[in-house]
Amino acid sequence: MLLKPYIKQYPKVIGLGATSILVRYANTLAFDKARVGVKGVINEDTRRVGLHHLNVLSKSLTENHWANYLNYKITHLMNYYLQETKLKIYYPKIEHVNQLDVLKYEKSYHYDFHTDEITSLKRVLSAIIFLNNDYTGGSLVFKNTFDEEQFEVNPIPGSIVIWPSNILFPHAVKPVEKGVRFSIVAWAA
Repeated sequence: MLLKPYIKQYPKVIGLGATSILVRYANTLAFDKARVGVKGVINEDTRRVGLHHLNVLSKSLTENHWANYLNYKITHLMNYYLQETKLKIYYPKIEHVNQLDVLKYEKSYHYDFHTDEITSLKRVLSAIIFLNNDYTGGSLVFKNTFDEEQFEVNPIPGSIVIWPSNILFPHAVKPVEKGVRFSIVAWAA
């Protein structure tokens, strides 16, 4: 895959103890139906997933802790990614993530191929943290825009996958067949 060098997976960024605590915490959250596109419409044919926005200014100390901790970890790794991929010449530094969401994919939940580039939000980098892998289906798949070749990412709990948010990196989450898939997604400008 031509674009594969820009899809980086960093293992063990978050320890297994922390990921299991995050999964237990995620099981206590209220999830909304995720929206699609700039207008934010609910379209479950395209995207069916539960979403809980993590807020660094939350009144919940637990949510505040996780949002700040994850923001720090992801921001640090995104800057390393820019250095490693030599994209730092285009994006000198990531100061913080501008959105951080917990996603819950239950049986048959999915997200069709899409890109994360939204002109109104100016997303530069995207990231996914895998929290568990005790489910079947639910694969994160990238598609090469040049030849339709696909690349599947191994869901290693505690690992973070980072890639450019632009139109060259369409990706999808295949339908979950059994179990529940938890992940955290983030974007930076």
